[in-house]
Amino acid sequence: MTTLADRPGERLERLWAEEPGLGTWLSTVDHKRLAKKYLYTALVFLVLGGIEASVMRLQLAHSNLKLLDPETYNQLFTMHGVTMIFLFAVPIFSGFGVYMVPLMIGSREMAFPRLNAFTYWGFVAAGVFMYSSFLIGRSPDGGWFGYTPLTDKAFSPGPNIDFYALGLIFLGLASTGAAINFITTILKMRAPGMTLNRMPIFVWGELAMQVSILFAQPALTLATVMLMLQRH
Repeated sequence: MTTLADRPGERLERLWAEEPGLGTWLSTVDHKRLAKKYLYTALVFLVLGGIEASVMRLQLAHSNLKLLDPETYNQLFTMHGVTMIFLFAVPIFSGFGVYMVPLMIGSREMAFPRLNAFTYWGFVAAGVFMYSSFLIGRSPDGGWFGYTPLTDKAFSPGPNIDFYALGLIFLGLASTGAAINFITTILKMRAPGMTLNRMPIFVWGELAMQVSILFAQPALTLATVMLMLQRH
């Protein structure tokens, strides 16, 4: 009895293959699929941030225009800043990195695939949580920079800043986890023969950015936790 030998790579394809369907797409840990979800989600938030900016510009297009009341304008100003920085700029760079870095260094996957999925869903949860504040009319209104005393209980007694702080805590955990994943992948999962001197400049840029995030993001997250403790 004769058997046909598997073509090169066929066993690996069967091992790493994922079933088609929405459930697999939502639960995937494949770096390419997660990267696409990062990019698509970041573009959705870009559209939302653009809508907020457009409404603010309409308010400023003519003097004494009553399109927005002052409280709503502050909420749109704050959410526009949060969206463009934390929900678009940072995630879209992460999306490109998640897709490109493993391919550029000759790795099959990120170092921690499940952590990769966790950081994406943490980012999504933070964005949905902060935007859910519009449903009760209590969106963050202290500015995207979160300076005190504007974020103190005396000047913002409602839950507005609580949405902001909890959302940033989620984003901080996701960003820190992503930084650990990127740094580990770049330093420990390069193909044989690819020394640091041979890495593409894109990978070097990603490594430098993630090291910066790893040092900066925990401080921002802890400061946000302290803001919550101060308010409550």
